[in-house]
Amino acid sequence: MNTMKQLGLTVLAASATLLAPATSLAQKLDTVIVTGVRSSIESAAARKRRADDVVDSVVAEDIARLPDLNVADAVQRISGVQITRDRGEASVLSVRGLTQVETTLNGREVFTAGFGRALDYADLPSEMLAGIDVYKTAAAARIEGGLGGSVDLRTRHPFDFRQPALAATARYLHGDLAGKGAGQLSVLLGGRAPAGVGEVAGLVNLVLQDRAYREDLKGSGAPMLCSARASSGCRLDLAPGQDSVVSSSTSESTSLGRRRRGLATVMLGWRPSAAVDLYAEAHLAELSTRQQTQQVNVGPNFAAGSGFDPASVTFFAGSHDVQRITWTDAPVSILGFVRDTVDRTRQLAAGGSWTGESLHLSADLSHTRSLNRLYFSGPTLAGKAARFTQDAGGVAPATAVEGTDLGAPSQLRYVSLAYRVRPLRGSLSAGRLDAEWLFDQAALDQLSVGWRRSRREADNADNLIFGDVPLPGTPATALPARTALYPYAPFLDGRAPSITGYLTDTLVDARDPVQLRQDFGISTPLPTAGGPLGVWRIREVTDALYAQGHWRLPALGLDGLAGVRLVQTRSALGGNQSVPSSGSIAPLEVDARTRDWLPSASLRWRPGGPWQWRVAASRSITRPDFNLMSPSVTLTPNSVNPQLNQGTAGNPALRPMRATNADLAAEADFGAGHAAALTLFWKRVDGFVASLSQAETHDGQLYQVSRPYNADAGHLRGAELAYQRFLDFLPGAWRGLGLQANATFVHSEAYDRVLRANLPLQSLSRRSFNLVGLYEWGPWSARLAWNWRSSFPSGTASVVGIGALQTSTRAYGWLDASLRWRINDRLTWSLDGGNLQGTLRRSYFGVETRPQNAWVNDRQIGTSLSLRT
Repeated sequence: MNTMKQLGLTVLAASATLLAPATSLAQKLDTVIVTGVRSSIESAAARKRRADDVVDSVVAEDIARLPDLNVADAVQRISGVQITRDRGEASVLSVRGLTQVETTLNGREVFTAGFGRALDYADLPSEMLAGIDVYKTAAAARIEGGLGGSVDLRTRHPFDFRQPALAATARYLHGDLAGKGAGQLSVLLGGRAPAGVGEVAGLVNLVLQDRAYREDLKGSGAPMLCSARASSGCRLDLAPGQDSVVSSSTSESTSLGRRRRGLATVMLGWRPSAAVDLYAEAHLAELSTRQQTQQVNVGPNFAAGSGFDPASVTFFAGSHDVQRITWTDAPVSILGFVRDTVDRTRQLAAGGSWTGESLHLSADLSHTRSLNRLYFSGPTLAGKAARFTQDAGGVAPATAVEGTDLGAPSQLRYVSLAYRVRPLRGSLSAGRLDAEWLFDQAALDQLSVGWRRSRREADNADNLIFGDVPLPGTPATALPARTALYPYAPFLDGRAPSITGYLTDTLVDARDPVQLRQDFGISTPLPTAGGPLGVWRIREVTDALYAQGHWRLPALGLDGLAGVRLVQTRSALGGNQSVPSSGSIAPLEVDARTRDWLPSASLRWRPGGPWQWRVAASRSITRPDFNLMSPSVTLTPNSVNPQLNQGTAGNPALRPMRATNADLAAEADFGAGHAAALTLFWKRVDGFVASLSQAETHDGQLYQVSRPYNADAGHLRGAELAYQRFLDFLPGAWRGLGLQANATFVHSEAYDRVLRANLPLQSLSRRSFNLVGLYEWGPWSARLAWNWRSSFPSGTASVVGIGALQTSTRAYGWLDASLRWRINDRLTWSLDGGNLQGTLRRSYFGVETRPQNAWVNDRQIGTSLSLRT
C-alpha cells in the first residue's frame, strides 16, 4: 500500500462501513473497500456509477473538509445546483433552475413550515449527515413532488458501527464585520451489542452551532420618472427639455445577530435475526435567529416640499439615467427593530424489514411537525435632511447627508412603534409498504411495488398579527437614554461612502412589546390575532401506488428501470371571504381532487472500459404553495385615495405544475476517484405560477387585486460537466494535489405576461461553476473552493411612468477554504475560512445604470479540534 493509501482519514472506527451506501436486496453489489484520504471522493464516485439514476453524491468526509455549516452549504458544489444566500449562508436550493425540489431525510419527506412545501436547507446542520444524494431524474419508487429533482439527506445508522464509536468536534468561528465569535460543538456516539434475541444498536447525535454575523445592505429605491409634464410624482425638469430617470431613495441597514442551530437525533435498531431489521428514529432540529437592525432611509417627498440642486445633476453617458443628484429638504426615517425567527422541525419514525431468499418486505411510519415563527418590533425616528446626495457611479451608490446633523437629538422625533408576529405551522403523517422480488435467471431481475399514504396539514394560525401604532412625534430629546450614535462604521465594508453618524434607538426593550409601549405612553393593548380574511388552512390526503421493474441484458451490456407511479390527492382549502351584500365575513371551503400518472424509464449501456451511457425520461409533478391556493382575499383600502385600494388573494383553481423530462449522460470512472461526466437535459414545465393584478369590485369599491395564475409552459435545456482526479503522475509530495471541477449551462424560457416577453426563469443563472483545489499528503489536508454563478433575473418591479422592469443580480463568486492537520490517529485540527473575499453582491433594475441592492457579509474564520475513537 503506497504512502497515500496509508494516510488514514479521521473517521469513526468503522469508516468503510459508515461511508458505504446502504444496500437492499435489490442491489447485489460487489464489495468495495476504500481506505485512505481519498475514500470520500471515491465513495461518491462509486455511488454515482452504481446508481440506476442520474445522481450526484457528497459524503460526510467531503462535507467536513470545508467550512459548511448547513446542508445547503454542503450541496452547493454539486453540478446543476444553485443556491441563494441568507445572512451569509446558503439557504434556498434549486436543481437545474427549479426550486420545486423534493427533500427526504433517510427517504422520508421533510419540510419547513411556511407558505411553501420545501425544506429551508439552512435549518439542518451539516454535521448530522453521512451523505447527500441529489437525484436529477425521477423514478417510480421515489416520492413525487420534485420538478427539478429530489434530494435525500442520509444520516448515519446504528448498525453502521461494528465497535463503540465516538466522534466530537469543537469549533470557534469569528465574523470580521460582526467583530464577534461563537462556539460550536457536535457529538456522535454509536455502537451495537448482543441482546437476549439477536443484536441491538443505538446512535445519538447532538449538534449545537452558534454563529455571530453581520450583513450590510444598501438599497436604492425604485427608479422614478421626472418630467415637468407629469401629473403627479416627480414633476421636475432635472435636465432642461428632457425626461429623466432617477433613484427615488436610499435605504441602508446594518443587521447584527446570532444564529443558533441545534440538532438532537436518537436512533435505535434491533435485529432479532438475520432476516429481520427493526428501527425507530427521532430527529429534532431548530434554527433560531436573533437579529437587531439599524436602518436609515432618505429620499425626496415632493408633496412635502423636497427639491434638488440643478448644479448637482449628472447623467450616465448616453442615457437619461441620473448618476449623481443632490436633493434638498429630504425626509429621513431611522428604523431600529429586532427581527427574530424560529424554525423548529420534529420527525418521528419507526419501521422494519424482512428479507427472504428472493423477497424483501419493508414498512415505515413517520410523523413530521414544523413551526415557523416571526417576531418583529421596534421604534422609528424621523427628521429631514437639508441636502441628500446620491452618486451611482461606483461599485455601489455613494450617499451623504449635509446641512443637518442627524446625530443631534433635536433633529429627530419618534413617530411610530412596530409590532408584528406571524406563526406558521405544518404537519405530515405518512405510512408506506414496499415489496421487492428478485429473479435470478430472467431479463427482469427485480420487481418492486409499493403504496404510500400521507396526510398533510398547514395553516397560518391567526395570520399576521399586525400591531403597529403611530406616535405623536415625541422628540428624541425627551428620551435621551434611548438613543445612541450608529456604531457600525465603516458601512458596507467601506466599499462606497455611506450615511453614518446618525442617532439610532438602542432597542433595549424591543423584545418586550408591552414595556416598549409603556415607555411611550401607549395604552392600547397588543392585538392577539390578525385579520380573518387572510387566514388559510390546507388539508391534503395523498395516496400513491407504484410498480417498478429493473431489467438486465448482460450480453449487450444493457440494464435499466421502468415504472409508473399513480398519485391521487384530495385537498380541502379553507379560509374566509367578505360577503358583498352585507360586508360581513363568512367561511369558505373549497375541495379539490387530482390524479396523475407519472411514468419513468431509464436505460444504461456499459460497453466495457471506464465509460457508461445513460438515457432517461419521466413525468414529474409538484403542487402550488399553500398561500397561493388559499381561497381568502385580503383587502387594503386607502382612505385618502380610493384609486390606490389594494388587495391580494389566492386561487384554489391553481393546477399542479407538471414537467416532462429527458436526460442523456456519459459517465467515466478511471479508478482512484478519477472520474468525468457529461449530462444533457431537457424539461418542459406546464403551469408555472405567476401573479396578475387587475381591477375587482368588492363591497361597491374598486380594488387592484393581485391573484396567482398558471402561466404558459416554459422550457429548460442545458448541460452539466464534471471532472475530478488526483495528480498521481506528479513526483513526491506534489502527488497530493487534486482537482474537482464542474460547470452547468442552462437556457430557460417562459412567457411573462407582465413584461410581455419570453424571459429566463427567476433566480436561474445561465452559467455556474465550481472549482475545488485538493491537497492530501501525510498528515496535511487542504481545500480551496470557488463557487461562481453568472447574473440572473431576481424579480419584477412595476414603476409608475416607466412600466414593468425585470430586476437582476450581477454575477458573483464565493471563496471558502480549509486546512487540516491530523495530529494523531484520534485528533485532527483545522483552520477554516468562509467568504474569504468578502464578496459584494449587487442587483439592478432593468439596466446596470439603475442600481437596486448591494450586500456584504462577514468573512468567517474558524478553528476546530476533532476527536474520533
